[in-house]
Amino acid sequence: MNKKTLITSLIIIVGILMITFFVRDWLVFYNCGAVEQCLVESSNYQNIAKFAVTAIMTIVVFFIGGNCLCKRDRNFLQAGFAMALCADFCLKIMHNYAHVLEHRSDYTLLGICFFMVVQALFIYRHTRTSDTDKSSPWILIIPFTVMFITNALHLFRIFEGPTVPIIATYAAFLICSLVVACKVPSKGYFPAKNARNIKRGMILFFCCDACVGISLATGDDHSVQEIVATVANNFVWYFYTPALILLGLSGYKRKE
Repeated sequence: MNKKTLITSLIIIVGILMITFFVRDWLVFYNCGAVEQCLVESSNYQNIAKFAVTAIMTIVVFFIGGNCLCKRDRNFLQAGFAMALCADFCLKIMHNYAHVLEHRSDYTLLGICFFMVVQALFIYRHTRTSDTDKSSPWILIIPFTVMFITNALHLFRIFEGPTVPIIATYAAFLICSLVVACKVPSKGYFPAKNARNIKRGMILFFCCDACVGISLATGDDHSVQEIVATVANNFVWYFYTPALILLGLSGYKRKE
């Protein structure tokens, strides 16, 4: 089996997994409504299948080899996907099966911190203008400033815990990463198809995290707020899966 056939096969598997867990999510919602305990107990398959999607796409990225645009680009992309795999391990495995462990909520925050690193790596990757460009993108000043301010406020007990500073900092990283990605096609460094994949992938990534933000809303079971949060949560991987595919394939050199 040659590399192209292998990659195509892996993408097909990802597509099949996406269909199955997306359908399963809605069946569970139909049966459970917005009752959190029922949703949690009925989502074992989805959690494992979703983590498998990230693992498979990480494998796809690590198969780039000599088909890369350049070694530096390959390194950034592979490092980004490795961090995404760590993040999803925290969010989909450790968080959901932490009934045998302590500090369950900490795994969510740790997963978000891994995603900060993902976005920082993507910002470095998507701001480069040449194969040898080693400059630091100025836009990173924004999320690091947000990080400094929110943590300073946390020290003065403006926030009771680390949740708000971590989420605010990640939001800054995400928005900056989206802005940078949208400018990639006009810069001309990446080939046209790769640049389009980067832009579309990060737009979908943003939509995914917007759904995550909405899903964090909580309320009483069956309340409108809780129902909206559950529906939003069901769309997270609807956006995230194609985002991973597009970003993963953006590292492959191919004919225009």
